[in-house]
Amino acid sequence: MKILHPTDFSEASMKALEVVRQLKEPLGAELILLHTLEPTPQMPIYGDYWTERLGEVMKQAQHEALEEARKHLQTLDPDAEHHLEVGHPLRVILKYAKEKDVDLIAMGTHGADTLLERILGSITERVIEVSGKPVVATRAGIEVRPFKHFLVSTALADPSRRALEFAKKIADAVGARITLMHSVEPIAEPPIPIHMPDPRYIEERQALIEQLAKQLHEFASPYGARPLLKEAKPVEAICQVVAEEDVDAVFIGKSRQSRFMGSVTREVLERAQVPVFVHP
Repeated sequence: MKILHPTDFSEASMKALEVVRQLKEPLGAELILLHTLEPTPQMPIYGDYWTERLGEVMKQAQHEALEEARKHLQTLDPDAEHHLEVGHPLRVILKYAKEKDVDLIAMGTHGADTLLERILGSITERVIEVSGKPVVATRAGIEVRPFKHFLVSTALADPSRRALEFAKKIADAVGARITLMHSVEPIAEPPIPIHMPDPRYIEERQALIEQLAKQLHEFASPYGARPLLKEAKPVEAICQVVAEEDVDAVFIGKSRQSRFMGSVTREVLERAQVPVFVHP
C-alpha cells in the first residue's frame, strides 16, 4: 500500500500524520510526504512597484522556505519518500496521487472561519471529489486515538460497500471492530397534536424498518460487522454514535457517478471529532 500525505505543517495536517503513523506499519505501507509552496508573485501583479531587487528578494525567500520545508519533512519521517514542489497545491496533489498510484491520501482539512481557511479547506474537498482515491481527512482539535472501533455509514449501496471493504482491510490489520450503521429519517412531529399519523402509515413504516434491518444484517454479515439501525438524520446519527460508542474513525462512501461530495459527507467532515475516511 502507498499512502500520500500532503502537508502544510498545520495542526490539522499533523493530525493526519498521526493517522498515517498508526497505519504505516500494520499495512506495510510506503509513505510519501509532499509539501507544496505557492509560486512567487510575478511582475504584472505589482505593476510599477516591481523592481529587479524585489524579484530577487522573493526568489531568495522562496528558496529559504523550501530549505526549511525540506528539513521539516525529514523530521516528520526520515524513512519516507520526500517531495517538495512549487505550484498550486490541488494540482500538485492530484498529480502525485496519479503518478504514484497511491492507495490512500491522508490530509488535514481546515475550518471556515476565515477566507484563507475556506480556500485551504476546499483543497481537501476537491481532492476527495476528483482524485478517485480514498481520502482520510482530519481537522485541528480532533482526537486521534488508537484504532479499535470503526463506524461505517451505509446507504446499502455500492459506494458504502466499497467503504466497508476498505474499513475491513484496515480493521484486520490494526485489530479494530466495525459497526455498520444505516439511518432512517425519523417521523416528523405533527404540527398539531390531534393530527397523528395514519395507523396504516405506522404499520408500513414498521414493515420498512424490519426489511431494512434484515438488509443491513445481510450487508454486514460477510464483513463481520455489527449492524446498527438508527432512527435519526444521517449526520446526527453518525455524530451520536461516534460520541456514545467510542468510535475512533468514520468511513463514508462517495458515488463515483458524481464529482461532488454530498451534503452529508461535507457536514460529517465539518463536525466529526474523529478522522473521516471517504471512499470513492
